[in-house]
Amino acid sequence: AKFDEPAPSQPAPKRIGFFDKLFGRRARIEAANQAALERYQADKANWEALKAQFVTAERDRKTFIEKQVLVDPDAMDKHLENTLQDIVWPRETLVSFEIRDDGKTVMLDVDLPELEDMPNRTAVVPAREWRLSVKPMSATQVQKLYMAHVHGVGFRIIGETFAALPTVQKVVLSAFSQRPNKSTGVIDDEYLYSVQVSREQWLRINFANLSSIDVVEALTGFELRRMMTKTGVFKPIEPFGV
Repeated sequence: AKFDEPAPSQPAPKRIGFFDKLFGRRARIEAANQAALERYQADKANWEALKAQFVTAERDRKTFIEKQVLVDPDAMDKHLENTLQDIVWPRETLVSFEIRDDGKTVMLDVDLPELEDMPNRTAVVPAREWRLSVKPMSATQVQKLYMAHVHGVGFRIIGETFAALPTVQKVVLSAFSQRPNKSTGVIDDEYLYSVQVSREQWLRINFANLSSIDVVEALTGFELRRMMTKTGVFKPIEPFGV
């Protein structure tokens, strides 16, 4: 981060000319010059205070990330929490976690959006027309969209966790959704997939070519528990670590 607030510029005092002296305007001009100088001095003092605060905050942040996060479990917890909270999701996504083994393992539980939260219409501009055409998506299309989204959520969180905490060697992520129990009608948490990823495995991914990665297939390269059809219909599974 940089301190981008420009320093205030000192105003040039207005000169007192011959006619100003002649018509008694000297005192008024001198008072205006003095007032402008005092405003500048106050603005400069405020700017210097803000810059000093920024430098101190950056130094503390650097120490926190480069030193404390490597050895202090509380710092690890705080830093990962801040990292995950900074992610802007298109649909509500809640993440809880636990750091284990002196910072070597992170267990993550992800409360996914529901299938019903996915868009169910698509908009296109037909060829040779100047109007927007909105069409409903089929149930299969919505299901496939949901499949890609929930796997993308897990992929992103795994990557953010490894990047935030250099000591972490293994991430265990389990993703669940709320669904009505068919026998009772009660809304239960059902885990859709659970995956264990080592840092060594994660680093085999070619992040320079992310656009070519299918996140649904990417998770199969790790230890994965998932029961899912090709169209993205999930059956509940038992997650790792339970």
